[in-house]
Amino acid sequence: MPAHESLSGIQFNYIEPGMHSSGHHLTAHDTEGRHLGGMEWDARKIRSIDVNPDVRRQGVGTALWNQGHALAAENARVPAPKHSDDRTAAGDAWARSVGGRLPRRRK
Repeated sequence: MPAHESLSGIQFNYIEPGMHSSGHHLTAHDTEGRHLGGMEWDARKIRSIDVNPDVRRQGVGTALWNQGHALAAENARVPAPKHSDDRTAAGDAWARSVGGRLPRRRK
């Protein structure tokens, strides 16, 4: 089965800041439980976002971004993800595609 067919039912797992991380952490899995990617952020910026190479450019990063914003809208203790100034070229292209305020890129 092509990877994009398994992405129709992305499931998310949110982990609040605590013992294992000082940031908010969100992971994405397919319906079979396979890890697709993750995003970690704090009140200031996205600290990291990664998507498995075999499912890149299929909407996983955008789904993580959107889910992070949905969580923030539902819970005042969860800050909405914001773009970092520390972005790779690919990260910069992705950030432009999802929208939002873009701080000047450092790299």
